[in-house]
Amino acid sequence: MTALRLNTYALPLAILVTALVVGAMEPAFLTLNSAISVVHRMAIVGIMAVGMTFVIMTAGIDLSVGPTLALSGLISFFSLQAGVPMPLAILAGLLSGACVGAINGFVVAVFQLPAIIVTLGMLSIVRGSALILGGPALHQISDMPAYSFIGTGSVLGMPLSVWIFFAVAGLAIWVQRYTSYGVRVSSLGDNPTAAHLSGIRTRTLIFSTYVICGTCAALAGIIESTQVYTASANFGEFGTELDVISAVILGGASLFGGKAYVYKTVLGVLFLSIVNSGLNILNVPIEAQLIVKGAIIVAALAVASWKRE
Repeated sequence: MTALRLNTYALPLAILVTALVVGAMEPAFLTLNSAISVVHRMAIVGIMAVGMTFVIMTAGIDLSVGPTLALSGLISFFSLQAGVPMPLAILAGLLSGACVGAINGFVVAVFQLPAIIVTLGMLSIVRGSALILGGPALHQISDMPAYSFIGTGSVLGMPLSVWIFFAVAGLAIWVQRYTSYGVRVSSLGDNPTAAHLSGIRTRTLIFSTYVICGTCAALAGIIESTQVYTASANFGEFGTELDVISAVILGGASLFGGKAYVYKTVLGVLFLSIVNSGLNILNVPIEAQLIVKGAIIVAALAVASWKRE
């Protein structure tokens, strides 16, 4: 019982302690504006982490989310530039991410190749495709107030991007807890052979999780491009996928599949956002920030491995 309680409350306690320690060193960190800034920073990684949770539940992984983020922002931007109505331009960006996920899922599920190899190759393919489409230049988003509102607007005092993240996370939590799809994905990760023998279409299920992950990365790309009024093939640089995967692992997910929970992923994203914001507000050098984040990732993986044993 003690171990169970520790497992349940460890991450919330870490969030609270980290916030209080940073707040003691810099009181401005505990203000309302700072809290809004923290949740604002977590929206993009959080949306991608929600999608990644379903992939990791199947013992998979997707390293191509960073370039997918960049590609979707470019596609939506160029669609708007070509006169496509905004809803269709956004849909085009989302479909680009779904297509990347579909390719990943098809190759992993049908050919049963290691997901880390498939998505690593797709990382390079999508990045190259984004560079062909947009080149190395920054494409300024101007005179598009409705589109820019996605990343810069606020509703009821909260950034719209945060509301979008909450909506995505809430929907994913509902799917995982209260639908047969969530149960089947979890069963597949726990025991693929048993899931197949029970009649679950495992290949279709694996395929669908990568589509979800790619679509979430695309949505994050649209939000990021509208936040900075810029679309670029260089967005989602190396390390983005590590932040996303780290958030899922910090939420207690097992890289061996089965055990992953969206609500805990949200807590993992919040913890990383607090750490990043805290290090920035304390003016910690970027070199030291990378060391801290790397140590957190290694510690989370070590805990996950220990729990599995």
